[in-house]
Amino acid sequence: MEIKRRQFLQASTAVMALGLTDGVSLLSGHQAAKAANSPTKRVRCDVNASISDSDHVAAYERAVRLMMDRNSNPNDPLSWESQAQIHQNHCPHGNWWFLPWHRAYLFHFESICQKVLSDPDFRLPYWNWSKDRAVPAAFWDERTSLYHPGREIRPNEEIDGEVVGRVPINRILANNVDVLLYSGATRTDNQRAPGSQGELESTPHNGVHSLIGGEMGSFLSPRDPIFWLHHANVDRIWRSWSELHQHRSIEDKLWRDHKLTTFFDAGGKEITHVTASTEDYQQFNAEYDALETVDTLNPVRKMSAFALTSKSLGGNRLVSFSADVGDLGDSGSMKLAIDNPIKNSIALASAPLLASEEKSVDSVVLMKIEGISVKNTDTRLRVFINCDNPSPNTPIGSPSYVATINFFGVGHGQHGGEGLDFIFNCSSTFAKLKKSGLYNGSSDIKVSFVPIAGRNAKEPAVLSDVKPKRVTFVGL
Repeated sequence: MEIKRRQFLQASTAVMALGLTDGVSLLSGHQAAKAANSPTKRVRCDVNASISDSDHVAAYERAVRLMMDRNSNPNDPLSWESQAQIHQNHCPHGNWWFLPWHRAYLFHFESICQKVLSDPDFRLPYWNWSKDRAVPAAFWDERTSLYHPGREIRPNEEIDGEVVGRVPINRILANNVDVLLYSGATRTDNQRAPGSQGELESTPHNGVHSLIGGEMGSFLSPRDPIFWLHHANVDRIWRSWSELHQHRSIEDKLWRDHKLTTFFDAGGKEITHVTASTEDYQQFNAEYDALETVDTLNPVRKMSAFALTSKSLGGNRLVSFSADVGDLGDSGSMKLAIDNPIKNSIALASAPLLASEEKSVDSVVLMKIEGISVKNTDTRLRVFINCDNPSPNTPIGSPSYVATINFFGVGHGQHGGEGLDFIFNCSSTFAKLKKSGLYNGSSDIKVSFVPIAGRNAKEPAVLSDVKPKRVTFVGL
């Protein structure tokens, strides 16, 4: 598909509004990620689909137990605790190395499992929390190494569909804006430098971590054996997105050349990987028995590729509008007198979504929620636009609904005290608002923040515990 180029106005805060360093490109025909041609003998399987295969679950349980037995040697890089400390000390969250780093982390953990089991064909199972929302039964048997004390979720309690249901998964898979999948770019080569969290990271990833609770809610979450199955499924979602989007990858040199650290191979040798190498999913055993597809009941419109880059690219520009979040009072709402460039971007982004005939989506409007310093990790934050009297009882099916922000690893840096940033695509929200008569395309808008209790979405929470500092709309 050939994408028409159009000029954008550039506001002074536009570039940093997305955490994309210098710019964003509207491109088609990206270079596909190269993959190995040789077939893979074994694939990672759904732990619940394989539950009748006792050897499948028993092998993972035995590998966990054998690695835990090595904890007595604090210098053993193959021990269970050493693997958890790698995540504690090196994992990137809230930036564009989130997905590739965890792919490499899974691969080396899986290799260690193969080593201790003396089974080179062993593959990690994954937990498909969209299909089976309760933590698998095998992880509640206190007689085994798969049980982990301190989880706040209970046996048979399901993860909220707002976090892992078909609506958020379809949004992630249909998305063609790189920053929403990979999370935001950094200014430097620092692996843990601040960026922003996209929808895959902030919704199912963070939500599953926080709703399970206990150590799963911290950067020491790999101590809980369910961590590895959770992240295998996050990786599977990335694989699914790649298949649906012709293996598009980030072409920016800063991302591609970064050395992901620090891992240990099955021989105990310290290993690093160039980020670009993780695109070869077969090299990292990222093969699965099934991949996700977009719900056919909600067909996806043809969409331009909105690429993530750290270099300014000619005439492609951003339009942005930012406002500080002041005293919101009891309503949790703020009025925004958005300017004409953003109104024009909203019109361009929503038009194809409202058209009776199919039209390609060549523009999007993103909403960035910035500077959240989380004081209560049990709180989630819903975001609405032009919603009358929003409350925890306002349905997420409302045309005003934008997204729900979930938090993970709070207190582990929080970007040097600047708080956490999150990005969402709000194009469809504006289209629904127009269709419902709640936005006429020329008026001011109202943004509302509704804090909810993490474990009971119907219960209110305290906004000051998760209040943002700034809201930015960006038109691409």
